[in-house]
Amino acid sequence: MSTLNKHNSLELEDKDTIIQSKKQKLDKISDKNSISNIVNTIETLGNIQGEQGTDKNEGQIDFYDYMNQVDEIKDKVLDILNHNYTDPEFIRRFCFAFKKNQSYTDETSHAVVYNSPFTAATLPKIFNNEFLSHVKDEIKNLDFDPKSNDLYEFHQSSDLRICDKPYLSRLRDAIYSEIFVRTMSDLVGIDLDYTPDLSAHKYEKGNYLLCHDDDIKDDDSMHGRRIAFIIYFVDEDWSKEDGGALELFNTNSQGHPDEVTLSIIPKWNTMAFFTLSPTSFHQVSEVLSSTKIRYSISGWFHGPLNTRLSRMDFLSPTPEDFNLSDIINPIYLSERNKRIILDGLHKCSYALLPEFLRDDVFEKLMKSIKETGWEEKPTGPAFVRRYHLLKDSEIVDFKDFENIKIKDYRESLVDFCKYVYEFFRSKPFATYLNEISNWQVTGIASEFRQFQPGDYTLIHDQAQDRTGVDVTLFCIEGEWDKKWEGGTHYVAEEQELLAIHPQRNSLSITIRTAGTLRFVKYVNSHTAFPRNEMSFIFWDEEEDNGGEDKSEEVESLEEIEAEQNLTFHEVCENDSIEDPNSKDM
Repeated sequence: MSTLNKHNSLELEDKDTIIQSKKQKLDKISDKNSISNIVNTIETLGNIQGEQGTDKNEGQIDFYDYMNQVDEIKDKVLDILNHNYTDPEFIRRFCFAFKKNQSYTDETSHAVVYNSPFTAATLPKIFNNEFLSHVKDEIKNLDFDPKSNDLYEFHQSSDLRICDKPYLSRLRDAIYSEIFVRTMSDLVGIDLDYTPDLSAHKYEKGNYLLCHDDDIKDDDSMHGRRIAFIIYFVDEDWSKEDGGALELFNTNSQGHPDEVTLSIIPKWNTMAFFTLSPTSFHQVSEVLSSTKIRYSISGWFHGPLNTRLSRMDFLSPTPEDFNLSDIINPIYLSERNKRIILDGLHKCSYALLPEFLRDDVFEKLMKSIKETGWEEKPTGPAFVRRYHLLKDSEIVDFKDFENIKIKDYRESLVDFCKYVYEFFRSKPFATYLNEISNWQVTGIASEFRQFQPGDYTLIHDQAQDRTGVDVTLFCIEGEWDKKWEGGTHYVAEEQELLAIHPQRNSLSITIRTAGTLRFVKYVNSHTAFPRNEMSFIFWDEEEDNGGEDKSEEVESLEEIEAEQNLTFHEVCENDSIEDPNSKDM
């Protein structure tokens, strides 16, 4: 396996295959009035069946019986649907604004069309209030499965198509009904199919859905998702402070998400929806309330589409010259210990080296980081990553400087963090890495970054890390609590292989082979201090082009925990190794 399935979700977990649209085999009627259109279509069907002269006992549907069934379905939908939204004049005004991407607010229904960052809308009081209260009671009694990966953390129901609860199934049938889908088609000006995806979701405190671009591409049929929608079942006093907002991103010149420019707060009995395109990036912000639950039903309407895919680049810096013993804890420089690390990496493909930097170096590094600070605006695009880089942008593209300048950075408190950062990109460290991993370094990608609450990285088809050795120096203030999340997770074939949580002044080394992907899980709002780190990928051009792997593949997290013998204290138990804490560094 070379890649995981791309995450594409509004509030639904993707299925392995998209449900194919059941195309309506009837001629399209030019009249776009929702109610009259369906009646005219059925009358046409009845006339065709009558002309065939087939015996009723052989399977012919009696026209009047069929009309009675349709009228019954139509009446059931109209009984619970807000009549304002089927009014022809409202449809005309709303559709004009939606298609032209113009702001619009209806004075009667308070329906809103938003024109930025992309076309979106809300329909308040979409259904009968009493009816929807019964639906909510049934939703609360559904069995929800927890869903968690790099992109989201929430609870999801089983497919609502098999639900047998009376009120919920009636709402489902209404959304699936031809009259409702045709009404939606008329409101948005898109010819939608009659098989929407549908699922119920429960967001509790700490749950979220990060920025993503919904997969709207279907190469076989050129049909896919056109409209994403959410019906909210939140408490009537739900507010901005409770979190769980639907947040829409604008995009930069490259078509990548930049900033959240529209935040739609969940409102009881309101339907929010928006057009899907290669730039319709959106997310659900973290739910902050400990007493309220964000219930919703969401899905997509399908139709014909035309798409393009996104791309992003990765940095490739250059190394320089340093003295290892000036920076690295001496315990990791002895030939014997380097062989121990090499054996461990060959066996497990992973090692965590605590207290990796000399004490004096690390303490000065932490002070320097605090003095320098971090960029206020997070690095994106948000459908791939969200974190903050060290404030001085020179740190990202630092190259072509003289040795005398290296010494200057070493002596300056503000710039000392650059000195240490450049050390890990230097030829001496690349040589050291080769000695402990057998990895011949020909290129380096790196970032000096901070993960604050709300930050993360995602697995994305168009932005995958190169195969190589992942090296991370954790520059955190204290002991990291796993309840804060924010760990680095390695996955392959949709199975988690390894989870690494930050440890102060520790260096993690992971040999990541083809088919293994990684992400930093969303850092939640409970975090007491940020996750600061220097992150590097060292690659071998021959290895990257299909050379023989120099390491065995990690089989499971449990095996690593059982076999790993490279913790600091276990290394120190060797007779010839002194604990660096017992001597001056």
